[in-house]
Amino acid sequence: MCNAVPVFEAKNKLPFFIHQAETEGPVPITRHNQEVAYIISKSDYDEMRQSASPRKSLVERIHDSRKEFGLEDDDDFDLAEFIASLRNPAECADKGTNIFDDIEVE
Repeated sequence: MCNAVPVFEAKNKLPFFIHQAETEGPVPITRHNQEVAYIISKSDYDEMRQSASPRKSLVERIHDSRKEFGLEDDDDFDLAEFIASLRNPAECADKGTNIFDDIEVE
């Protein structure tokens, strides 16, 4: 990897640093001597995207958490229904509960 480049210099010589990223690898960009960004080639970007693990959806992460805490056998729990209820504030109001009921305001 090459030496870091200040933002103002990268702005003034962008084509040069793009070429450098394509031929030599990522070019770190700094602001106030702190790395804040990188210029990378498309091939490096594509490689990073392919090697990254796919992100799980919220539903998949909730299922994983339930399994971790031993709740996967709970047949009464309908995750899709639970998620839908979170999106519908009227359904919470029908139950007579409010998440802010226990908060005291000074």
